[in-house]
Amino acid sequence: MNNRKRILAQLLFYFLSFMFLIVVGCSINNDTTTTYTISGATTVYGTGDALANATINLTGAATSSATTDSDGNFSFSGAANGTYTLTPSLANYTFNPVSVVVVINGANITDTNFVATSTGGADTYSISGTVTGAVQSDVKITLSGGGVSGTVMAGSDGTYTFANLLDGYSYIITPSLSGYAFTPGYSTVTLSGANAANNDFVSSL
Repeated sequence: MNNRKRILAQLLFYFLSFMFLIVVGCSINNDTTTTYTISGATTVYGTGDALANATINLTGAATSSATTDSDGNFSFSGAANGTYTLTPSLANYTFNPVSVVVVINGANITDTNFVATSTGGADTYSISGTVTGAVQSDVKITLSGGGVSGTVMAGSDGTYTFANLLDGYSYIITPSLSGYAFTPGYSTVTLSGANAANNDFVSSL
C-alpha cells in the first residue's frame, strides 16, 4: 500500500513538472513584449553633411515621428514586429528615397538612411491614389523616376501617397503583393504645377 502511494506521488510529481515546463515554454515562445529599434540618418547630397531638424514620420504597425539631431541621426524605440513606412520631410528639401518600407522580424533595423537635396525654392507636389478590388491594404507601392525612388504601403482603406516630389518630372508608380495582379500594372505620372491624385489600381487574384 505504501509502495502504491509512493508511486502515485511520484507520477503526480512528474506530471506537474511536465505541465510546468509546457507552460514556461509556451510563455517564452509567445512573448509579445519584446520590442526593437528603427534607426538611421539623413545627409545632404553632394557634401555628405548631416541634416538636422528633418522630420521622420513612422506609419504602419505603429505611428510616431522623430526629428534628426545635430548629427542627422534619428531613432524609434519600442517597435514591435511588423511592417512600417518611414517618410522624411523638411521645408525646401527633397529626399531619396522619398519613403521606405521596413519589416521588423525579431531584430533591430539600422541604416535606414536618406539623402536630402535642396529644392532651391522649387515647388514640390504629391502623387496619390487608391487600391481597390480583391485586396486593398498591405500592397507595396513603389515609386521611381525624377532621380528618386521610394516605397510605401497602402493603408487599410487602400490609399497611398508620395509627398515632396519635384515639379516637372515623370514618375512611375508600381503596385505589388504576392499572389495578386494589378490593373494597370503600373502608372506613369508627370507632375505639372499641381498634386496628382486618383492614380488608382484594381487588384485581382
